[in-house]
Formats: sequence, structure tokens, C-alpha cells
Amino acid sequence: MDFSQLQRTWDAFGRLDPFWAILTDPGRRGNRWDPAEFFATGRDEVAALVQRAIRLGVPGRWGTALDFGCGAGRLTQALADHVDQVVGIDVAPSMIDLARRHNAHGPRCRFEVNDRPDLSRFGDAAFDVVYAGRVLQHMEPGYAEGYIREFVRVLAPGGYLAFDVPSELGFFGADVSAEGRPLSTFRASIHPIDAPRQLSPGERREVVIDVRNAGDGTWEGMQLNAGNHWALGGAIVVRDDGRVGVEQPCGPGESRRVALRVTAPAQPGVYGLQFDVVSEGVAWFADLGSEVAEIEVNVGNAVKRAPEPSSVAVHQEPQMEMHPVRRARVEESLRAAGARLLDVQRVLHCGPAWLAFRYDCSR
Repeated sequence: MDFSQLQRTWDAFGRLDPFWAILTDPGRRGNRWDPAEFFATGRDEVAALVQRAIRLGVPGRWGTALDFGCGAGRLTQALADHVDQVVGIDVAPSMIDLARRHNAHGPRCRFEVNDRPDLSRFGDAAFDVVYAGRVLQHMEPGYAEGYIREFVRVLAPGGYLAFDVPSELGFFGADVSAEGRPLSTFRASIHPIDAPRQLSPGERREVVIDVRNAGDGTWEGMQLNAGNHWALGGAIVVRDDGRVGVEQPCGPGESRRVALRVTAPAQPGVYGLQFDVVSEGVAWFADLGSEVAEIEVNVGNAVKRAPEPSSVAVHQEPQMEMHPVRRARVEESLRAAGARLLDVQRVLHCGPAWLAFRYDCSR
């Protein structure tokens, strides 16, 4: 998506379910994050960041910090416990409004909307610490690479820059954690057994579906659920409606029958009811190359017609994209900008289907 769409998407997340969009714990979706617990995770993350910095011998001083993609200020406020001044920036005005409402550090902790694909609002060498955790993965690689160069520009000599970004999808080498699985494991063939063809707006209905393991690996020890989405005019308008667990172990070619409760969209229309499987903390199978099952459902006895683009946009839920930047490209951008690469370590928060790295740098 282009930069303006990126801003609209995250502004929508900031209005609909901000804490979950920042920390996508499936059990906290639907505004079920407790604010105290949410901000406590930021303190833990920054404490680990500080320990890494001490081990690496940077920065020379803890005066100013930049939290890039600050969201609700989870990490910004935690950084304020270690520096004199911290600025949190985000592309989404709704996120910045939320961060300001939760700010417990007064003027030492400042939040600003950054609506540009650069950091031109800041001068060279403006910050002793620059941190971007779980942010760059959600934007097109061209924007991510540009921001990486900007991170180095605004970093003070001897300062500390840390950020993470996935490198590629579906890498499974010797260094993969024990939870890593071949990409071919994430394949399912889904067949609705008892699915409605007509529903009232907002009606809830139990749908029986047959879920077959179409991959070449056993589903075992996974947080595995069958779930559904609703599409209108080819666009997903309700993502992640219902979920139900899939019994394990389930070997290749074996099937499990589940009863999934779905809720029809509130607006009348002729929808595609899509079924997929999700490995929690990893990805929906469709995102890894598996096929979804889809049936047509008439909601509210609507007349079937091609929807106007504007009518789809009004009801469409924001989509969280994932984009990798190859490690070689990241390191090339850092060198070109004049950074010193101190350490590179694999991170797992993108799930085992992604090879992702944290980069620790100085200047």
C-alpha cells in the first residue's frame, strides 16, 4: 500500500482496536487488552533494550530518544524512565491522540504525528537513542529502507540504534527455533458441510466444516484454529470473525470436523463467506500459500450486484500487511548511511514462518 493508505490503515486501527494492533495477541482482540498490562510489556521490552545497550557499550549518553512508530506510547513512556527527553512519532493521528491521553511523564515525553516517508522534521544527530520495534514490517520495503537511512541520519555520534524487520518468508535452516516448521506444513483443504446460504444482518449461525491436513507435516503442538472472514466485491470487509480449535494431532491426509460460529455482517449484501486455518502467532494458512474455501451468502435478502467501490471502502476493515526487507539490503542501507553494525540477532515475534532480525547499530 502507498503511504497515504498506510496512514489511513493505522489511523483506523487506532480508532477500532489500538492495543491489539500494536501487540497482536489473539486473545486480546476486540479491545480486551488491560491498559496496565499493555504498558507493562513496554517496560519489560525497554529494560531488555537497555541491557543490550550496556553490553554493547552504547550510547555515550542517555539524553534524547526517538520511538519510531510509537502507537499508543507503550515503549515511549518506558524509554522516558531512562532518558531526559523522548519523542514518540506515528503515522496515525488516532494513535498519537491515544498516546497523549495515556502519557504519565508530562513534557519529558512528547508525541507527534509524522505524516511523511522521512524524518525531515528532525535535524541531523538529534537523538542519542533511536528505537523501532515491530514497525518496519508493516510498510512497503521502499519506505522501510528510506526510514533506516533516516534513523542513521538523526542518530548522534556514539548513539544507539535498534530496529527489527523480517528478511524473508518461509526460511527454515539450522538456526530455526524448535517451533519452526516447514512451510508445507501450513496447508489445509476445507469443505463446508452445513453452511447457510441466507442470513439476516448480524445473525449468528453455527457452521460445520471439514478441515483436512493437505500438507506433508503433522499438525501437533500448534495453536491451531479454523476461522472465517467475510468478503464483498472481492475485498475482505470483516476479517477474523469466528474461531474454533482444531483437534490435534492431525497427520497428512487426516481430517477434523469442527463447528464454527459465524456472525453475518451488519450491512445487507451478497458476501463471500471464507474459511481458513490460522496458526496463532504465525499466520493464516492462506497467507502462506494455502487455499481458502468460500461460499456465497445473501445477507438481508440483498439484490446481487457489483458493489460501488465507495460502499466497499466504507465498511472495509483495515488490513495489517507484512513486508520483508532482505538482510543484505538492510546492511547495505546501514553502510551507505554511515552506521556501524554492532550485532544482528534473530527475533521470533513475527512467528516461525518469518526469518526476522534485530539490528543493533551505532554511528
